[in-house]
Amino acid sequence: MEIRAVRGMHDVFGEEIRLWHFIEEKIKKILGDFGFSEVRTPVLEKIEVFKETVGDETDIVEKQMYAIEKESETLVLRPEGTASFMRAVLEHGLHKQGGTGRYYYYEPMFRHERPQKGRLRQFHQFGAEIINDASPEADAELITVLDQIYRAFHITEYEVRINSVGCQDCRPVYKEALKKFFQPKLSSLCELCQKRFERAPMRILDCKRDSCQAIAKGAPVITDSLDEKCKMHHETLRKRLKETNVAYIDDPHIVRGLDYYSRTAFEFTSNLLGAQSALGGGGRYDLLATRFGEKEVPAVGWGLGMERLVIALETRKDIALPSENPVFYFASLGAKAFDTLFPLSLQLKRDGVRNEMTYDPAKSLKSQLKQADKSGAKYTVVLGEDELNQKQFLLKEMATGKQEALPLADLRKELSRRISAH
Repeated sequence: MEIRAVRGMHDVFGEEIRLWHFIEEKIKKILGDFGFSEVRTPVLEKIEVFKETVGDETDIVEKQMYAIEKESETLVLRPEGTASFMRAVLEHGLHKQGGTGRYYYYEPMFRHERPQKGRLRQFHQFGAEIINDASPEADAELITVLDQIYRAFHITEYEVRINSVGCQDCRPVYKEALKKFFQPKLSSLCELCQKRFERAPMRILDCKRDSCQAIAKGAPVITDSLDEKCKMHHETLRKRLKETNVAYIDDPHIVRGLDYYSRTAFEFTSNLLGAQSALGGGGRYDLLATRFGEKEVPAVGWGLGMERLVIALETRKDIALPSENPVFYFASLGAKAFDTLFPLSLQLKRDGVRNEMTYDPAKSLKSQLKQADKSGAKYTVVLGEDELNQKQFLLKEMATGKQEALPLADLRKELSRRISAH
């Protein structure tokens, strides 16, 4: 019986995990520099967290969630991060602590959909959220943070697309304009868009089918239906982005796929990903808290797909990952030599000095030197019966092949000297 990973869920190891660590550390550093602190939410949530917030008629709720029936409740594997984050905010009163709150999370998400490049059933997302701030400046800050992240990885092949999806006051006017536009074309839309027509006509603009996109090109734009407050918010956002040198494109078809967005919506798109063009995106969701039966909590955030960023970075040849090669490889020949080197190896690891050695001292020197070369070690320390009898050890520099015989009494001192030089 061949046992394999679940379809659409991948193992990450070797060179790829080194790239993941590199990305994770850099993003966390940037988020920390901007004053964001980490929040971790459970993988399992009650289904109501998403049914009441993401929307009953979204693909996520209708057919993509992994559900677990347990006694009298249904639990689901978290399909997206914002609703879980807001549940945590309300449960722990983070919105009542006063002042603007800046938070981020880095978590696995799960959606049962057709796996393809850049779209997996288990995927990982960084999310950044600002709460208790209704200003367009908070929107501009978050877009700037995401822009800074991509710049930090020297990714330039992307576009920042922004839009306003209005608010609960002006959006109904736009929905009626959309319905009037799509009504004569209803039979030409895909089955899903036909279902969206009555309750969520804005989602037709977000459809990925070419036929629906072609029809939607002539649809009214929401910016023509915005009230004065939404217009002012959007114009201020555009102004602030220009001031912070974030180039953007006005795109009236950026509506985001979830019900809880209002006013600002944005996407970072790139041609580095093939069919999946979105690197990351987000928007404002001031009304999300009301879906939980609470008062309005001003909030804005974004999500960054880790796997998609990895794909974008794998196209680059100039990324220098931090070395994980050991400084030393200890080759011991015989039990006495092993007894000398084993505690030294562990002590160096305790001190933060990477090293390797085989725990089988019966292995030949040739075999151990081969392993030392494979490990990428900078130096190999060789100690055997002959060296012990002569009270010395051999130190080999692997890159040059240069080998020295040094006093065994000076072993720790010589290694410390090499560590300092390293």
